[in-house]
Amino acid sequence: MRVAVLGGDDVRAAVLALGFEVAEVERAQVAIVDARDRAQLASASALPHAMPRLTVISPDDAPFFAALGIDGARVVSSAEPARIGPALVALAPTAARGATRVVLVAGVRGGVGRTLLVANLARRIAKRLRVCAIDATGSGALAWWLGASPKPWTEIEAIAAELTPEHLAVVGDAESGPRVIGGPPTAPSASSLDAVVRVACVADDVVLIDAPPSPDALTRALAARADRRLILAYDDPWSALLLDADPPQERDWLLASQSKSARVARHETFRALPRDEAAVSSAVSARSTVGGALGRVYDEIAELITIDATEA
Repeated sequence: MRVAVLGGDDVRAAVLALGFEVAEVERAQVAIVDARDRAQLASASALPHAMPRLTVISPDDAPFFAALGIDGARVVSSAEPARIGPALVALAPTAARGATRVVLVAGVRGGVGRTLLVANLARRIAKRLRVCAIDATGSGALAWWLGASPKPWTEIEAIAAELTPEHLAVVGDAESGPRVIGGPPTAPSASSLDAVVRVACVADDVVLIDAPPSPDALTRALAARADRRLILAYDDPWSALLLDADPPQERDWLLASQSKSARVARHETFRALPRDEAAVSSAVSARSTVGGALGRVYDEIAELITIDATEA
C-alpha cells in the first residue's frame, strides 16, 4: 500500500516498519496526517478530497475531533505501528488484483548481484511452489548456481513457435529443484523468450527471469509481460542517472545492492541487500543458497513473492 505521510520522522518510520511504501501524494492510496504538528495539519487541506486519510492526534485533542464528528476509525492517538497499522489497512481502497506469476529481475547495470538473487529466490520459493527460472542472458551463470544443465537457447529457437509444457521438460533441467531454462552460449531472441515465458506460466506457479540490465531492449520488452519487476542498483551517480531515466513504477521493487541504505539517490528502496562476503563465499564454494544477513533478506523477499503468487 502506498501512503502519503504528512508528519514527522516517527510517523514515517512507523509506516515503513509496517512494510508500506511512503509515496508522493499523486501516487498514494491513503494519507496519514500528524495533527500534533499544526503545520502538517494545515498542509492536509491540499490533499485530494476523495483520498482516505488517517489522523494522528494527541489524547488531549480527542474530544475536539469527536465534537467535529470525525469517524473514530480515522483517528489514532499514537504513531505506534501497532495502532496505525490496522487503521491504515481499514482505510485502504479495495481493488481486485491478480496473482504474481512472472517476476522480472534486472539491474540498472551489470555486477549488482542479479543472478545470485534469482538463484536464491528460485531455491527458496521452490520449497513450496513450482518454479521456472529462466536465464535470459545466455551466460549460463544461473544454471551454474542452480546446478542445472539446461539445453542452449539455440535448441529452443527451432521449436519456439510450437512450444508446449512437454517441451519445457525436455529443454529445461528440474532435477535440482526449480526448472531451469536457457543454457549458454547465446542469449535468446525476443520471440523464443516470450514463448518460453508464456508456456512456463501454464506449467509452473512462479516464473523468475534473470534478465540483462534494464536499458537492454530484451529486458524492456519483457517488462510488459512481467507482473513485477525487481530492480537492483548500487547507490552511485551512474546508477542514479539510469534510475532517473527509467524510474521504478508501482509494481517494481527497487533493491539497493551491497548497501544498508533506504534510498538510491532520490529513489526509496523496497529492501537493501547488505554486503555479506563471507556468506557469498561460502555459497560459492558449495554452490548452495546464501545464508547470513544477505540470506535473511533473500528469505523475506522469497516469502513475499510466494504470498503474491498464491493470493488473488
